[in-house]
Amino acid sequence: MKRYIVLMAALLVAALFVPGITSAQTQADPTKPVTGMKPDRTTAPTAARKAMQEKEALLRKKRAECRARAKAEKVPLAKRPAYVKKCRSETN
Repeated sequence: MKRYIVLMAALLVAALFVPGITSAQTQADPTKPVTGMKPDRTTAPTAARKAMQEKEALLRKKRAECRARAKAEKVPLAKRPAYVKKCRSETN
């Protein structure tokens, strides 16, 4: 049992002092910019992004109104998500 504890302590100390062991994802070339997990991803055109943002803002507004209505009607917390979902489908 003592050997196991000493071995685990030694591995912990080694992991703390050797930075290459602890980090699995190291940058290959520090001069290149970090682009994320999927560097081949492209952004949508400005008009499409604006349309998506407006659509999301409208959905957020409807959801907030339904939440306020549920709170005003004193719907129990456990039943509010279903109430909000039903309310949003009715207002479309």
